[in-house]
Formats: sequence, C-alpha cells, structure tokens
Amino acid sequence: MLRPLIRFSNWLLFAALLVVLSSRVNAEFTPIAGWDRQLFPSHLIATATIRTADVQADQEAEDDSDEGDERSDDEAEEQDANDGEDDGAQLLGDRQGVLGVMITTPGDDVPVTVTISGDAVVETSTFSGTLASEGTTYAVFPKIKYKYDVLIGNKQPVPVSVTFEVEVGEEDVEEQTVTMTLRSLNDCPFTIAHADGSVTDVSFIFAAYVNEQHPFVDKLLREALDGGAVDSFTGYQSGEAAEVYRQVYALWHALSQRDVRYSNITTSAAENHVVSSQHVRLIDESINNAQANCVDGSVLFASLLRKIDIEPVLVFVPGHCYLAFFPDAEGKELVALETTLIGSSIEDGPTEIAGLKDVVDDNWRKQSSWATFCAAIAMGTDDFAKNQGKFNDPADTDYQTISIAAARKLGILPIAFDSDEEFESVTSEDE
Repeated sequence: MLRPLIRFSNWLLFAALLVVLSSRVNAEFTPIAGWDRQLFPSHLIATATIRTADVQADQEAEDDSDEGDERSDDEAEEQDANDGEDDGAQLLGDRQGVLGVMITTPGDDVPVTVTISGDAVVETSTFSGTLASEGTTYAVFPKIKYKYDVLIGNKQPVPVSVTFEVEVGEEDVEEQTVTMTLRSLNDCPFTIAHADGSVTDVSFIFAAYVNEQHPFVDKLLREALDGGAVDSFTGYQSGEAAEVYRQVYALWHALSQRDVRYSNITTSAAENHVVSSQHVRLIDESINNAQANCVDGSVLFASLLRKIDIEPVLVFVPGHCYLAFFPDAEGKELVALETTLIGSSIEDGPTEIAGLKDVVDDNWRKQSSWATFCAAIAMGTDDFAKNQGKFNDPADTDYQTISIAAARKLGILPIAFDSDEEFESVTSEDE
C-alpha cells in the first residue's frame, strides 16, 4: 500500500507554499526553494519517473487529445492550474516540482518565462506559458533537468546556489539566487511539517533504497547457495510455501554468517525542523561494514527477495521498520520478519512455529541462525497482527506498509550503485 502517494501534487504545492509564506520578500516573484531550502537526492531520484494519479490523468488527457479530443493550450493550462486551487495557488508546469516561483499576475493573459539554473546540481531549465487571470497567484514549476550523476554521488550535505529568473510580459528579467542545502544521498526524508500543524508522510521514498539490481546482490545470492540451505532460488515456482520459507531462510543464514549486526545509527548529518529524515545505508555500506539499523536491514533483505522473485513489503510503525513477504504468489498471506535479529544470539527462542515445521531438516535446526529466524518471524508476525487495524486506517500515517512491487509500478526508482566499493567476500564454516 502506498497511501502517501495519493494527491502527491497537493502536498508538494502546500510544502512549497510553506516556504514562500515564511520568507516572502518585496519582489515581483518569490522563489520556491525545495523543502525549506533543502534538496534531497533520494527524493529527486526516487520520483524522477513516478506515475502519480495526477500524472497518469495528464497522460490520458494527452492520449485523448491525440485521438481527436483536442484542447487548446490555454484550456490545458487552465485545467492544470485549477488542480492547485485547493492549496491557495494555481499550479503551472511540473506538478511534482520542488523548484519554482510564486507570481501574482499583473493582468490577464500575461506571458511568463521562468528559468532556473544552478551549475552544481541542475542544468538550465525553463517554463514558458501564460498567466491567465489578473490578481491570481500562480506557482510555476519548470521541469528541472537535474544532474543525476551529481545527486547519486553526493554523500555529504553541501551548500548549493540556485538562481531563479522570471520575465513577465515585457518587464525586465528579474533574478534571485538562493543558497540551499543539498543533502546526502543517505538522507531519506519521511515527514514534512506544515505551518498549520499538519504533517505529510513521504516514507514511500524508503522504497528507493531497495535495489534488486545492485551488483552485490548476486554475490550474496551466490554465498547463500554455497551455504547449502537451498540448491537454487526459484521464487514461487514450486507453489509450496515451505520452499519459499526455505529460500528466505537461506538468505537469512548467509547474512548471519557474514555477522551483519544491528546498529542503531539513524541520525543525519544535517537536521531540519521542517523535514524529518533518517540516515539509511546503501546496500554496499551495510554489507561491507557488517552493520544495519532497522531500515538498512529491511531494505537489504527486500533487495535480495526481489531478486529471487519473492515479493517484499516494508513495514513502518512509530520509530521502527521491519520486513514482510508473501509466501504465496497470489499474495493472500503476509509474513513479517524482524530484521534487527540478523546476526544476534537467541538461546531460548521458538523453534517450532506455524508454517516452519517442514522447512529444514534436523541438522539445520541446530544452527543458531535457524533459532533467530524463527524468533524473527514470531516477533514480526506478532507486531504485525497487533497493529493490523492501524495499517488499514488511511488516516493513521504512523503505520505504513510499502509494497516494493507497487512502488516500482508507480515508477519509484531504486538508487543506483555508484561507488568504488568492492564486495568483500567472507568465508565462514557452518556452525
């Protein structure tokens, strides 16, 4: 479920308005400079190809136009603008934009050109259109040409300058430059606080840290096969839940053999009172450092499951994240897994729980990794069942389940591997 994606453009415009209203100056336009002058590479990468309901509606309208249902440019702009009326300003341009300007129209049908540039992170990007109604406030967002190679490579918060230029009618070009903070790629925003006390949840961005195509994933799968718990990864092909559990356990055992331990490091190097964020390790960082907080471990495990065609779900409760997966191809049942137990020692954990009786033989049941695996399923499933009603409540955004398959279908991209890190092989004898 991806509730935070519903009406994506509305909350984005509201967040922009928050910045504008808190920093308005005496000028013909006011820059809209990200979320409180913050740019998050994780957000920009994740949503670069996102397909929200509004964007899909635009595409359908364009398709209808191609088939003969034509709209004039003015009609199209007016319709786009009307979509933003609920937030106190009419929207022109990119509905998902975070860099733009706020302009109050000096007359009817006034041409406008908005240009945004910033050598560090964006190529020069321009919007040209018409401000239809005198006295109306418009939020104008050009489609920004981000330098994604720069965004992917940014591992420390750094200041960047972004220049906003506006030409309205025959007036001279007005220009303003804003210094913003480009956050680390590891910083994942999850809530945006608004001036009226409301909070917007953007935790769907965590799905971008799941990367089933990361080059380290195939190497981990090879280690899991060498471990001997399974001789192949076949996803749901067998049609048997026991075989799916066995494959999940083989991955769990491989990570346990690597001694990947829970490490509660979540604080970002840059803090902000408007945008709450968490430091999330990329897959190569978690593996080579043998450390993972609750989100790190969950996105790592989700990446492995996606690679072998077992569908994962990220589960968020207040202050915590764990993983769930479907043991059946139809998605009828969801089994939760407490990933913080990877690499831990369980002396008196459960060894016989529902669904696991025929998964492994007696030799594997003697492994400490089997005890922690059983405990992780018991703990995760108990918490998930306890909060089931809250996950199903659209008004309760503190409890979220994020399907990675659904995120991919909407166009949420994984953060690509861009590092000199090499996979550090680990050879461990079976216990």
